[in-house]
Amino acid sequence: MYELTAFWFILVVGAALSLRSRLFHANGNIPTVPSMIPWVGGVLQFSKDSMMYLRQCRERYGTVFRIVLAGRTITVIANAKGVNNIFRDRTKAYNTYIPQLRSVEAIGGVKQSKNAVRIINEKLIPVVIQSFSRDGMDKLGPAFNNDLIRILNSTADEIRTSPDGKIIPLRPFINESIYHAIAAAAFGPLYPFDTYDDFETCDSDFILLISRIPFFSRKAIQSREQIIKAIADYIKRAWSSQLEGVSPMIAEVLSVLRDTDLDEMDLAGTLFTFIWGMQASTKRITHWLMVFLLNNPEAAARIRDEIDQEFRDHFDGDIGCLLATPFTGLEKRFPLVDSAFKETLRMTTVQVAMRQATVDTELVNEIGTLPVRKGDTLMPNIYAIHMNEEVYADPKTFRVDRFLPENRLTHWAFGGGANMCKGRLLAAHVVKTFVVLCFRMFDMELVDASGKSAVGNIPPPDTRRSVSILHPSSKTQLFIRAKLRDLKEVQ
Repeated sequence: MYELTAFWFILVVGAALSLRSRLFHANGNIPTVPSMIPWVGGVLQFSKDSMMYLRQCRERYGTVFRIVLAGRTITVIANAKGVNNIFRDRTKAYNTYIPQLRSVEAIGGVKQSKNAVRIINEKLIPVVIQSFSRDGMDKLGPAFNNDLIRILNSTADEIRTSPDGKIIPLRPFINESIYHAIAAAAFGPLYPFDTYDDFETCDSDFILLISRIPFFSRKAIQSREQIIKAIADYIKRAWSSQLEGVSPMIAEVLSVLRDTDLDEMDLAGTLFTFIWGMQASTKRITHWLMVFLLNNPEAAARIRDEIDQEFRDHFDGDIGCLLATPFTGLEKRFPLVDSAFKETLRMTTVQVAMRQATVDTELVNEIGTLPVRKGDTLMPNIYAIHMNEEVYADPKTFRVDRFLPENRLTHWAFGGGANMCKGRLLAAHVVKTFVVLCFRMFDMELVDASGKSAVGNIPPPDTRRSVSILHPSSKTQLFIRAKLRDLKEVQ
């Protein structure tokens, strides 16, 4: 009862505050989705299932419409021309300040959130841009490769004891492998690796954390507190031991944070937000790519053939040669794997960060010119474009070769312009390296909990939990039956 009263108290206070906001701008040309309670708007439907709500609105009101979510008016752009013009803007007419603020508060539990976002944008982003550039990835990429192969070799040792193949839960196998490999490569041996379960809870319940309703997010808040405390201890130990084994990027990030006025917990919360950004979407993209391939034996065979051919032609059949190859030496290899990665992004990206206008401007889109006033919030509806049959033929079907270079197609998953995803090269490297190594090392079959084939029986995603990338089903688990490959036969 107390929680329900608190919920309505939040709504009433928010309504009062919204009266002073400048987020409502009349424009008779753009339909606003009606609601029974004007200030509340569609927040309940959006929170329950944002994808379904936006799809229903688009079907009724077209590709440009306004929704009201708890006092905030948001203009949804669901056509390619409009989204392109948002992403191509290099005048910084749009920024992602509000999503940054909410992420720092929700994921990091940061109290000095405005100060933290300022530090991120002014001091940390320049470090990230350099570290996640192609030259920077030449340093981080091989380190990740070596940590990942160490983890996969441990899995191989377990599989070796089961001649008929070992049945492995797919999502934990992917998530834990990637979590530990990224953490080890970036943060070194002092990182608190036992925080994996808490990370999974926070990430799975992100939508509850960002709702700011304590009753529904108690478990996630507890996990967040535990992981932030562990990261605070990590920061202390890292500083006291001269950052042993830490990547140059994280060494510089920790140095920058040390010179700020954030308190101990806000420092740790800011760093955890950074960690979440490196990990969360990457593991889900990997999950879906593996599922799409294993659910399509013909596509999986083509991927395996390409990988084996590349190993013969460029790596002397030796995984060690691949592991030692700089990022720039791998980027153009495995074109079919790259196409499958981009196709997975197309099919699973729900939305990118919303933009807030920093100046009065205009947005040219497919239905005309939209006046945009300073303070307006715009939501690029990427999923609607990626599923548009006028843009992509047969958009609901996974086509492993759709994004081969000769097809000259693009996608919008990483955003664009000044706010393009800074970690896109890291994500691409992690996902593709994981897939290449798994298909090289193992014969894999998609199965259910009983060991029966699950091909053609993929559980639908959990759209209620989906934020940036579709969230896998939280009710039905997929497995793989994995066997070690005899690589002598494919040399």
